[in-house]
Amino acid sequence: MKSRTNKISVLLVVISLLYVIYLTYISNNNLLVGATVSKGKNGDVVITNVDEYSMASYSGIEKGDIVKRINNQKINTKEIKMNKLKNVSSMVVERNGKDVELKLTLFNDKNFSTYLIPLMFYIVCLFCCLFIIKINESKDLPSALVLIIFLLSASIAYISAGVSV
Repeated sequence: MKSRTNKISVLLVVISLLYVIYLTYISNNNLLVGATVSKGKNGDVVITNVDEYSMASYSGIEKGDIVKRINNQKINTKEIKMNKLKNVSSMVVERNGKDVELKLTLFNDKNFSTYLIPLMFYIVCLFCCLFIIKINESKDLPSALVLIIFLLSASIAYISAGVSV
């Protein structure tokens, strides 16, 4: 029979796993984070601000770019809420009179330290937690629960920091 400490540990691991899946989903579906837009004089959508070290800056978007198409579709200005672009996997912008196509992907070399390393760190911590749970079945040490909480907290904080960029 499993001890109460191990039941709590398993519950924490499952909750953290669901949370990390949710964060990964958000990261993949809100690819263009860090770009602020507004309507221009001619009704065009213009990039007004690009946050440094964000997905937008890593993708090559610059302040002043005029957005022509998002995901190979014409822009509907009613879909832009709170002056932010979301769910963007590709876009065409006009820069200096020329159309520039930008492909936005989560898994590129610039995002390696922002998304992939924290995810690998979480997976390593998850395996450590599962190993601790297995070892603790017979010993029932409360310190094992404290260690699991620490590992999950550190790894989730690391992943959350990457998602918020």
